[in-house]
Amino acid sequence: MRAHFLGSLLFVLLLIAGRCEAAGSSALRAGTAKIDITPAVETLRPGDRIRDRQYVRAIVLRNASACAVLVGVDQGMIPGTVIAAATVRVTGTINCPPTNIVISATHTHSGSTHGIEAGGEPNPQRVENAIVDAVVQAAGRMQAARIGFGTSDVYLNTNRDLFVDGQWMQGPNPKGASAKTLAVLAVLDSYDRPLGVYMNYAMHPINFYLSGVVSSDVPGEASRYVEERYGSKTVAIFAQGASGDQNPLFARPLYRLVASRTGSPSADDLRQSKPAPWVEMAQERNANARLTESLKSPVPADRMSAYENAIRDQSELVAAMGAILGETAINIINYGTPRFTSEAAIGGVSASLQCPGRDRLDQNNPVREGSLPPYSDGMPVTLKLGVLRLGDIHIVSIDGEIYSEIGARLKRESPASKLMITTLANGIANSGYIYSNEAGSHLTFQVISSRLKPGCAEDKIVNTAIELISREHD
Repeated sequence: MRAHFLGSLLFVLLLIAGRCEAAGSSALRAGTAKIDITPAVETLRPGDRIRDRQYVRAIVLRNASACAVLVGVDQGMIPGTVIAAATVRVTGTINCPPTNIVISATHTHSGSTHGIEAGGEPNPQRVENAIVDAVVQAAGRMQAARIGFGTSDVYLNTNRDLFVDGQWMQGPNPKGASAKTLAVLAVLDSYDRPLGVYMNYAMHPINFYLSGVVSSDVPGEASRYVEERYGSKTVAIFAQGASGDQNPLFARPLYRLVASRTGSPSADDLRQSKPAPWVEMAQERNANARLTESLKSPVPADRMSAYENAIRDQSELVAAMGAILGETAINIINYGTPRFTSEAAIGGVSASLQCPGRDRLDQNNPVREGSLPPYSDGMPVTLKLGVLRLGDIHIVSIDGEIYSEIGARLKRESPASKLMITTLANGIANSGYIYSNEAGSHLTFQVISSRLKPGCAEDKIVNTAIELISREHD
């Protein structure tokens, strides 16, 4: 009888152990890493300077049967060839399928003074290597994890399709459509401390655009703010939301900085009654071309003091915006995330869609905004969509810059309630800006420079994304 009892006890203990092993094997594990990609000082144009560091950040998640990879890169855009090559290497190294990988740019307009593909730093190979290294390092640091999702509204952005005195231009439009939601996917370690944070917000990081300053801008400030509050093991990724028509709300310091860098007399004009700078720029055929050309010459000595003051002015604002986004993300994690879970299904699907394309016929002397240029029929526009599922959280990715109205409609009609939209992800579409149906008549730079013909993109994006989300739900 004693032998029978011991045998029965051993059977029960083995049964319990088997159940625990089965439950544990489906539990989530996560790892994080970041790699510095800041350009070397000697690669900059004469007179340019580095304000802060740029990084590639990675979060890797696994359960018993699947994995997911989230990567954020402090650059304006990532060439499709770089992402394709990095994805192949990542897939071959950590055995994670391409459909479960989201690699996106923070869209800082000052990540390099030349641009990845224009001979500047970081160059394409360096970015590719950094993506792979960050993912591989993260995959080598896996530990038990739980994930959660929360949102909060942040009022730092504004619509930028502005109609003034009968003319369309790019300027602050507080009355226009705007996506205020900061969505946060938080990954906690076994001690309930944030290991990885994936923040999603819609706002163009243009605060050091046309200034000669290399910076990760607000996305970098927000990431650093979170990372410094939790310590060296935390990695916080900033993912760009539906920001095609979204700029920072506060524009004065940017225009002052650009004016001081390019020698405009308006830099020292502090009168409240002076015309708004975006209105003045709209009077030129292409003010941006003139300003870009002026960056080839260093700031002369007699303007250096004003330039330095303008950089400090803008830096204070950028740091403040990053702190607000970062602290809001922390507040969401602490108080705005109702449930964290240690078990979640992981899956990814993707699809391509096409819309009719158009080509501008005024390429030799293009108008920037305010009038409709001539077009000819062009090659179709191809857009790539993906849906990454992490339990009941869905990340929709698209390889372009969609307008906020498209994102808002997708969230309204989606069957998934925990949804974020990451743009400029997994490549660069041949579309330019992806404007909404309503914005098709706007003669802003974003709309008239787009290769998309009106009336196609919004419906196809929303319908395709919902189909992919529904497929993952099934």
